[in-house]
Amino acid sequence: MRFVAMLLLLLGLSAHAQEISGTTASGVWYRIAVPAGWQAGGPLVLYQHGFNFSEADGPPSLGPLRDVMLSQGYAVAASAYAQRGWAVFTAIEDNRELLALFTEEYGAPGEIVPFGGSLGGLLALKLAETPGLPPVRGAYALCPAAAGSRLWDHAIDMRLAYDVVCDGSGRLPRGPQPLPWALDLGDIPADIEDLENQVEVLRALIPLNQCTGVNLPEPLRSSGMKRRLAQLMAVAGTDDETFFITNMAYAIYALSDVVRAPDKMAGRNPLATRGVAYADPAIETGIARVDADPLAALSLRWASDFRGAVGSAKVLSLHTSDDQLVVPANQDVLRRHLPAGQLVSAIVAEQAPSHCGFSTAEGLAGWEALRAWMAGGDRPQVADLQQRCQALATAGADGDCRFDPQASVPALDAVIPPRPAATAIDARYSGLWFDPSRAGEGIYLEILDAPRAHVYFYTYPGQGVAGDQAWLNGVGTVVDGGIVFDQVTRPVRQAGGDGGQQFVHEPWGRILISFDGCDRGRMRWEGPEGWGSGEVALTRLSALEGLNCDAAPAAPPQTSGAWFDPAFTGSGFLIQQLGHGRSWIGWFDAGADGVQTWAEGTIEPGASQLTLFNRAGTRFGAGFDASQLVLAPWGEVPVLEVSCGDRGRAELRPRPGQLPVPATLDLTRLTRPLGTPDCPP
Repeated sequence: MRFVAMLLLLLGLSAHAQEISGTTASGVWYRIAVPAGWQAGGPLVLYQHGFNFSEADGPPSLGPLRDVMLSQGYAVAASAYAQRGWAVFTAIEDNRELLALFTEEYGAPGEIVPFGGSLGGLLALKLAETPGLPPVRGAYALCPAAAGSRLWDHAIDMRLAYDVVCDGSGRLPRGPQPLPWALDLGDIPADIEDLENQVEVLRALIPLNQCTGVNLPEPLRSSGMKRRLAQLMAVAGTDDETFFITNMAYAIYALSDVVRAPDKMAGRNPLATRGVAYADPAIETGIARVDADPLAALSLRWASDFRGAVGSAKVLSLHTSDDQLVVPANQDVLRRHLPAGQLVSAIVAEQAPSHCGFSTAEGLAGWEALRAWMAGGDRPQVADLQQRCQALATAGADGDCRFDPQASVPALDAVIPPRPAATAIDARYSGLWFDPSRAGEGIYLEILDAPRAHVYFYTYPGQGVAGDQAWLNGVGTVVDGGIVFDQVTRPVRQAGGDGGQQFVHEPWGRILISFDGCDRGRMRWEGPEGWGSGEVALTRLSALEGLNCDAAPAAPPQTSGAWFDPAFTGSGFLIQQLGHGRSWIGWFDAGADGVQTWAEGTIEPGASQLTLFNRAGTRFGAGFDASQLVLAPWGEVPVLEVSCGDRGRAELRPRPGQLPVPATLDLTRLTRPLGTPDCPP
């Protein structure tokens, strides 16, 4: 009966649905369709469209399976995204805004199913691993660009290889320094809307034809053109000239947009060719060797890469076998990041290359298999997809069924030359870090159980912010080469509705930290109005006992970590056991009426009590001036007793004029840095 119902749908007899469209509060186009009878708690498909190089001028499509999904009781919604092209920098927030609008209009969905192809396939995967959304039971990703930032490694290889191969013929316009290989945004032709439109691209890319003759009949191409075309097609990894043109359009125009656009990398280079080995000797010798800005690279990876943290969601992904734009090796990323029990990765065998060239029957087969799996059925095999496809084709679905159970997928590094390995972040990175040119400000960093980290940023208020001190707090994710704290907060106590004080975590922004060694790095902050964005160098100030750069992690049981009194939320101690009987102590407090405070000190061997000092006199960011800082005693800590277990006690005696705090705190351990074992039983 289900196949008969689908056949009726294919004939156009879909269930009645209400459809609305418009723009969100931030100005992004959207479209929503809801089937008759849908109620709050029902399922919602979030459809993700693919790469679109033009600005959206109307509501987006709801995808090729819209009618089928509506007939099965799913609401379907889609955002056009705030960005053109590689829209990964805003797409998750665009979907959050869409979801909030949907909830306000129809009620909260009980679950969501992200679905998309190409770039949309990657975004479907990234939605599946995004915290704070309704439950994601499954994701449907067709030909997903799952390699994320590595696809732009491929693009810069093609772009810089072009300069080597076409040096004497068909030179491209140069962009402004220090990234001359990236066109200025004004030099990207405004009439190119679809990078897969060969006519549009070749009309603009006259130098490509001058170099390779790709727009000429083969008999009219010179021997030099033929040689250069073969070289560049080998770098692009294609034997199809149409796909070659599209790949070069991405490498020239889309790459420039990623690097130059103010809402993407804003002129910061996230890509590198230094240390990369190229198979072509001429390219290996002649290619420009460029270095990535580590923080830019970290930012691109964070926005672009699928990391596999999908919880219990089931992922079904299909790829055409000869896709020469988003190559099947993208499936290698899925297979490395997801447990086999949560992934169905299938290849459709094709005779001629295509990008996402699935038949209707194949696309329906994948969707139906995912639905049955989400409903509690067995994980489908590739042979099951073929059988389901053939049954759908018999029921009237268009197209062939070409699922290949024997198909293999190449490793991504075999297709895109690997970059030098990024710095691996381990337990030794915990400790105090600062910029020597900004003494009096710094971070306490804790590497926690993988892949998490905790940061406290001891600093000063932004413009228009009350008080003399400020501190920020965030839990982040350790990724290749650094750490991203994507939801940094400013914990404060504010006046409540009953006239008292309430503790809140004010959303602040994000912090990115990259490392080029165990004792050096850089930090970038992206804060709200009054705080702004900026970057500083980081130098290690201290390390936890037994976890320094010179030795393999081997720390003794210790008290290092964050400690607080649950009855006095918003304050506590940071303890760093330095060795030889010394410990650094940091005190933090959310204060009152939004005025934060912090202080620090060091317990020396044999000391009977600890004096904490605070610093004040300057502002955050560009307003920071270390010469204006004044160091003053904040108070004494006559008792600070903590064990390497999880309990402790402290007494505080603030100096007159300091914010009141309880005299006695019953402490509980909040964090334990990675590599610091508990006391033996």
